[in-house]
Amino acid sequence: MRNGIYNPDLTPGDIIARPKFKQSQMPSEKELKARHSFPCPDSNRHIDKFIKQTRH
Repeated sequence: MRNGIYNPDLTPGDIIARPKFKQSQMPSEKELKARHSFPCPDSNRHIDKFIKQTRH
């Protein structure tokens, strides 16, 4: 309905809100590990710096 004009041909499926883009699938665990996106907890530079400061 626009400007007060009723359109009988319009169905609820025509006015449903749809996403503008498709969401991509989450990559597999193997793929994520291959990217090296997440360093292991032992190689955290902030924690290493903190420990070095507290030891001196």
